[in-house]
Amino acid sequence: MEQTPEYQYKIASKGKRLLAHLLEGIIYLIIALIYYNILGNSVDDYLNREVSVANMLYSALASIVTGFIFYPIFSGNLGHKLLGLKVISSKSGKDYNYASDGAIRELLKYLGGFLIIPVVWLLWDKENQNLYDKVTETFVVENHIEEKE
Repeated sequence: MEQTPEYQYKIASKGKRLLAHLLEGIIYLIIALIYYNILGNSVDDYLNREVSVANMLYSALASIVTGFIFYPIFSGNLGHKLLGLKVISSKSGKDYNYASDGAIRELLKYLGGFLIIPVVWLLWDKENQNLYDKVTETFVVENHIEEKE
């Protein structure tokens, strides 16, 4: 397995990153459905609602808020935490745990989801970075330091 260039962390695999993303999406979908139900709407209403600019702005705001909340706590998002991953700076190797940085990274991830290239970039990148990882200069790594052999 590859290690980050200068640091003692193992770079997260493409599969783990995908699974973390899916887990995070499922958790947020469940939360949205519960919230929607509290407002008196059914799951069918939620699934059949029209996509609007307002809904997209709410989703963008939600990505900013989740990054702002979870990065200082986990150095990543909920999916990262559940799979033992974290985000580090590719420049310093330090935990990427500032609220503002997390908010920007999660917003870029959300916005990149509308385009195909940023989503599939990870498939051919040698360091398992997505396009938003390159922009924010981050690596997603296993949350433990590798022992030297």
